Amino acid sequence: MPRKFYTIFILPHAHARFRKIHVSSGFLLILAGIIVVAVVAGATTPHLFLAIRARTNAIASLREENRKLKAENGRFEASLAQLGAQINAFETGVRRLASAVGIKDLPSLHPSSGGAAPGSARAVEPGALLDEEVLALKSRASSLDSSLDQLNRKWEERLRVLASTPTGLPVDGSYSDGFGWRVDPFSGQPEFHTGLDIVAPSGTAVRSTADGVVTRVGRESGYGKMVQLSHGYGLGTLYGHLSATMVRAGQRIRQGDMIGRVGSTGRSTGPHVHYEVVKGGQRVDPRKYTSDRKF
Repeated sequence: MPRKFYTIFILPHAHARFRKIHVSSGFLLILAGIIVVAVVAGATTPHLFLAIRARTNAIASLREENRKLKAENGRFEASLAQLGAQINAFETGVRRLASAVGIKDLPSLHPSSGGAAPGSARAVEPGALLDEEVLALKSRASSLDSSLDQLNRKWEERLRVLASTPTGLPVDGSYSDGFGWRVDPFSGQPEFHTGLDIVAPSGTAVRSTADGVVTRVGRESGYGKMVQLSHGYGLGTLYGHLSATMVRAGQRIRQGDMIGRVGSTGRSTGPHVHYEVVKGGQRVDPRKYTSDRKF
């Protein structure tokens, strides 16, 4: 099939020679295609440019956000490590306190089963690993809290026992007769002396050697004016030969409270306090409970 040609006349102006160009139909089709492509490209290029620019900005924003998240994650991991170290220190202190007060079993003495072991090579997502560490720290903190409550209760009980245990002397003075066998100053016969005689000037304040409750007060044969206290935990004390009593039966007494004054009432040869300590219903040597402390 013969190719078709077209003639294009070019007229520059009125007096110039016109020109004519012979072109084929194929050339015209190619030229039209180029023009269409150019038009389409010209129309879409700005949109593509804007889209590329927007995507570039989005990628830059995501990179910056990722950098911030990594930094925040690093700070979070550092905080977890610091918190873990603090809990370790608290657990060590709790173990020492437990040993001091005689507790052998506490929740914090048993290691937590949660969390990943240090140096483990498990393939775990970082977020999941952090979640495990947080849960493990929460579990340890909860156990530590329970342990501290138990220690606090034990310590308060220990303080009550200490406050209820006779300590020191009821009056500032010197020993006369001690606990045990002696020669009775009235009969001259051997007798078992059930307390500790402390010589002091008449009227000197006599004070309780432990917290307790007054169980007896008044005059009793041999003891003269006396005060008897119950301290709980099977412990009691008695103060005899007083010149005056300052308490009443049923009154609650604190360690160091004044309960009477030194005298020489009853079976006595001079101003002093007859001091007894009772443990489990049996009189024991008060010197086991004395110290350099004076009230």
